[in-house]
Amino acid sequence: MHLPLPKLFRAGLVGCLLSLAACKSPPPPPPPPPSPEPGKPAALFEWKGDGKAISSIVINVDEQKARLFHGNEEIGWTYVATGITSFPTPTGEFKVLEKVADKVSNLYGKGYDADGKLVNSDFKQGRDLLPPGGRFEPAKMTYFLRLTTDGVGMHIGPIPRPGKRASHGCIRMPSGVAGHIYRHITIGTPVTITGSGPDYASYLKQSAEKAKANAARLAAAKKKAEEEAAKLAAETGPPAPGTPAPVNGAAPTTPPSPTFIEEPRTPAPLPGQ
Repeated sequence: MHLPLPKLFRAGLVGCLLSLAACKSPPPPPPPPPSPEPGKPAALFEWKGDGKAISSIVINVDEQKARLFHGNEEIGWTYVATGITSFPTPTGEFKVLEKVADKVSNLYGKGYDADGKLVNSDFKQGRDLLPPGGRFEPAKMTYFLRLTTDGVGMHIGPIPRPGKRASHGCIRMPSGVAGHIYRHITIGTPVTITGSGPDYASYLKQSAEKAKANAARLAAAKKKAEEEAAKLAAETGPPAPGTPAPVNGAAPTTPPSPTFIEEPRTPAPLPGQ
């Protein structure tokens, strides 16, 4: 036999049950994403575009990141290293004008003396003077994607501090992703460069002013070298018969200063292409 609960007791029981339900703790928040292991660098890129063509690239020089798109789908991203403040990368709308897998710079590289000793790790043609008998070793620009006629492009290069600018104006890419980008992009693909930096017209004006200053610096260095060579000749006497005369203060093997606009080349195929 079930006896009915007093009305007042039933009301209290219902209230207690409702209070307990209201006091139930909410579910814990999801755990944060795992951080890189101590001492392990963060990822420089992510690529998920195998089998998909890159239809556009957007580069932000403030973030130092490039985003790779197939239509509206982002199929990868990568840290880049664009031009430092004194050698900025131009901003604006560009297109891939040329692909060269085994490109080398005709401006930047290393300078060695006649004994093969490195004397200038940041040698620039048209600005610096090699010592007599020295040689110029051009910098490698593997998987080069030309964006401007004066030489700005994307290529493999060191990313010493991810998120920070580091180049002479080109856009460096990590070696682990540069090959993927090179293989999945075609000439004519649009590349948008945004962020803090000069537009292309301003960049060209700055480049012309720098070229003029570099030419004056080189002329002064040549004049000084010629004066030192003449002084040495006066002290030691004329050179032995058959000794080649130095040209502009350097040995005849010194390469001539190149033009700033390079001639188009036929892209070199990648292994397996």
